Amino acid sequence: MSQDAQTPNNLSDTGTWRRIAVEAHTKQGWATTDRHRDRPTGRRDPLRVYARKAAIWDTVAIIAAAAIGFILRWTIPYNLNISDSTYVIFALVVVVSWSVALVIRGAYDTRVLGVGSEEFKRVITASAGLFGGVAIVAFAFKLDLSRGFVLITFVAGISLLLTVRWVLRAWLRHERRYGNYLHRTMVIGNGARQEEISDLLDRDPVAGFVVVDVVSEPEEDCTEEDLKLWLDEVMARIELSEVDTVAVAGSHALSQNVIKKLSWRLEGPRIDLLVAPTLGDFAGPRVTMRMQADLPLIHLDEPHLTGSKRAIKRILDIISGVLLFIVFLPFMLIGIIGTFFSSRGPVFYQQQRIGRGGEVITVRKLRTMHVGADQVRQEVIGQPDDRILDRYQHDPRITTYGRFLRRWSIDEMPQIVNVIGGSMSLVGPRPVLLDEIPLFADEDHRRHLTKPGLTGLWQVSGRKAVDWNERMRLDLDYVEHWSPALDLVIVAKTVKVVITGKGAY
Repeated sequence: MSQDAQTPNNLSDTGTWRRIAVEAHTKQGWATTDRHRDRPTGRRDPLRVYARKAAIWDTVAIIAAAAIGFILRWTIPYNLNISDSTYVIFALVVVVSWSVALVIRGAYDTRVLGVGSEEFKRVITASAGLFGGVAIVAFAFKLDLSRGFVLITFVAGISLLLTVRWVLRAWLRHERRYGNYLHRTMVIGNGARQEEISDLLDRDPVAGFVVVDVVSEPEEDCTEEDLKLWLDEVMARIELSEVDTVAVAGSHALSQNVIKKLSWRLEGPRIDLLVAPTLGDFAGPRVTMRMQADLPLIHLDEPHLTGSKRAIKRILDIISGVLLFIVFLPFMLIGIIGTFFSSRGPVFYQQQRIGRGGEVITVRKLRTMHVGADQVRQEVIGQPDDRILDRYQHDPRITTYGRFLRRWSIDEMPQIVNVIGGSMSLVGPRPVLLDEIPLFADEDHRRHLTKPGLTGLWQVSGRKAVDWNERMRLDLDYVEHWSPALDLVIVAKTVKVVITGKGAY
């Protein structure tokens, strides 16, 4: 085992470890309340340099492939003057599209770089998908594209891209032999199984791991409070040892519930979790089997809304946000004028809510209540219970014109500015009030892995007619299963919900 793995393995001194955990939380700017734990968004990633080099050299390879195709297809046989912009622009479009295809396909995802065949597979599928798409578009629209240029560029590009990755892989193996670009790994387990995994991970540095800490499992019959303390202690040791990967040795003590809660804690700081396959299937579609250091381990991937997919969602938010702002503008003007003349007070109501990663954001909406209504919310609405729906329906704080605005969701239209600005998304979990944070269970904080939305699954499933637990379940389902198609479905259902007015009060 590495000399770095000298952190004490005894977790019995809970007072000491609680103090260390709080200090680590404070160092990273985490909230230290019992319920709400904002997690750092940064991550120590030893392969970030590799990904950056791959992106640069892939771009060089693609440009070189386009140049080869250009020269062999047009310049040599036809002595084409390069000042003819038609073919030059086409070549540039191919270069840019190819680079974008690699990003979208996840060819720079550090979870697959440097080990196994997945890295090469993604390069090939991204390239094949791009040129397959070009062929389909050319056939469908009867475009006069040079098949010779496309074929030469594709073959040259694939060859150069795979060569680049092979050379980078050789460079990475060389660096790892000298202790560079290794995943600082914590092993959780007891007895022979823990020692076996530690030895396998430490045996060959080329595999990319160095064990820096070993942690005992929680007691098999531990209470929820003891488990929470154990998780706090694990997170503190991860911070102190700068761990970026956690490897779990399977045993009866590490039940499905323990692994789930551990994986949820690791999502915020984005720590890779590798689990011995004997623990079974506990994370659904996010589980993949990968060979790591000659050991078959289950790799828990991040929820779907990460990396390039997050970038795609942001682009769609900007485009749709600008278009919707133009559509919403007449309705917002009606709301502004009506609010100004119907009741005394400001036209807009400004409120702090919880955004992505627990960040506090400011949202604005058209005022629908009497001035000072927020100060008596607890007395009027109270905590979620069986009668909260009735209290929402007969809330005396809402003005007459405010009910009209809420019925047609005009009051929330100004939040499209938050969508364009980036603090919110068009679709996502609705931003919760700061006062609602104490109602969250530990797993509910995972809804903040993505930006809050102008609309979401909760909105299209009944809005305030949906109870609190069901709302949290819908939000977590969205985070786990996000896709552009799901966003389109939610947007379409939102239109229907607004027209029917279901749950709008």
